[in-house]
Amino acid sequence: GGPIIKDFVEVFSACAIGSSMAGASVSLVDFFEDGIGSLFKERGSDPLADENEESLGPSARILAAFLALGPPVILAYAFPDIFLVALEEAGLLGGVSLYGILPALSLLSLRRFTAGGSDALQMP
Repeated sequence: GGPIIKDFVEVFSACAIGSSMAGASVSLVDFFEDGIGSLFKERGSDPLADENEESLGPSARILAAFLALGPPVILAYAFPDIFLVALEEAGLLGGVSLYGILPALSLLSLRRFTAGGSDALQMP
């Protein structure tokens, strides 16, 4: 490599992580904002709404951002190495279910389907 390639890879990695984090964060904040809006609409009063607009006010957006982004930030500061542990556990669970459990379940499903009298499928 060299220092230029190393710098390029670091910038590319930061941009990739930042763009995926931005999309997930905006989606989660919107989800919480919708939840807050539906909660106030069910009660019949909307104290966070502007009088001129039908949408929620900026205080609801700030509350939704805090609810969406606060717990992950607090957890990341409390346990700095938890991301790698969580990534390893998620990969382990996904790999076991994708390559171990799902093929067995699909084979059992196929056997039940063909045992019912249908000759359209051939069982391996």
